[in-house]
Amino acid sequence: MSKAIIFTGGGGPDSLPDDLLEQGDYLIAADSGYDKARQLGISVHYVIGDFDSTEFAQEALALKHEVHSVEKDHSDTYLAIEKALQHCDGEYVLVGGGGYRLDHLMQTYSLFSHFGPPTLWFTRYETNTLVSCTKRFESLTKGSVVSLYPATLEGKATVNARELRWPLKSYPMSFSSFSLSNMCTEKYLEVSLEGSPIFVSFPVARSRVKVVR
Repeated sequence: MSKAIIFTGGGGPDSLPDDLLEQGDYLIAADSGYDKARQLGISVHYVIGDFDSTEFAQEALALKHEVHSVEKDHSDTYLAIEKALQHCDGEYVLVGGGGYRLDHLMQTYSLFSHFGPPTLWFTRYETNTLVSCTKRFESLTKGSVVSLYPATLEGKATVNARELRWPLKSYPMSFSSFSLSNMCTEKYLEVSLEGSPIFVSFPVARSRVKVVR
């Protein structure tokens, strides 16, 4: 399999990049994540959870599925990531989970410490791209808002990014030290780091950027 794409509840995007889905990807929905995949016109391979929040439970249960009790130790998103990682080499994309309830958002974020962070995380409000070493973002607009923050709760990194209104030079980044609402000064942004991976986060309205790997 190429990668896993996991759809979960909470704030999700209205669209996804045209080139995101590739042949061989494993698509799985966690409970009401099925509703988001359905809204996006995407057919999933598997549905997992307690099915207490999806509006299309019977439709979802007609697919390959796994039902868990509402009184369980782990969240539906946890179960979906765990299942998805059995079908890929560790790379996964998360669609949804971006808010509405702070406790759900923080719980989802905490899973990245357990499973490793997703390479992309699409929420209702932003597109978050994982940077583990060096990554260049192109096709930006000068003045684009961007935030940089750790990809795990305990993550720490030293970050460099020059093409910003407030440049980062050997910036010590941790959960208590973000670069929040910075601004791009060029049509590209190159981010490099030493240490734990971080997310580079563009608001949805300005997220049409090209990442040069």
